[in-house]
Amino acid sequence: MKENTLDVLFYLFDNYPEMGDNLPEDRASMHGYLQEAGFLNSEINRAFDWLESLGDEAERVDVTYRSSTIRLFAPEERRWLDAESQGYLIFLEQAGVISPEAREQILDRVLELQDSDFNLDRLKWVVLMVLLNRPEEGNSFFWAEGLSVAGGAPVFH
Repeated sequence: MKENTLDVLFYLFDNYPEMGDNLPEDRASMHGYLQEAGFLNSEINRAFDWLESLGDEAERVDVTYRSSTIRLFAPEERRWLDAESQGYLIFLEQAGVISPEAREQILDRVLELQDSDFNLDRLKWVVLMVLLNRPEEGNSFFWAEGLSVAGGAPVFH
């Protein structure tokens, strides 16, 4: 059995890039299909909840930010993000690719996953998913990382 929420999300985007915004209407049939593919009910539900929360979180993240401040990662954040991933996230913000609000939403989404195999490649995927749901952030990340979006799903080059 496959037990990781990110595995469910990767599977969805690898196999259903044409779904786009139709996911909520298709949830019941997708749930059955994902079960047949070997995913656990709990992970399927977590994956759908994670996706649905992307839009909600963009409105609720409140950041008090000044240009002279430095973002320190809390112990819980360091538990899921190694030094390389932390540095990459800070780099994206300093380069102007993401805003402080997007950074906090990315951190929130990473913590929600609780993925013991989380690494820089998975962080890039989370950043991509957050930026796809934050059109005000622009698309500089896609160009910087050699990523493109086809049919709503990320395509890695």
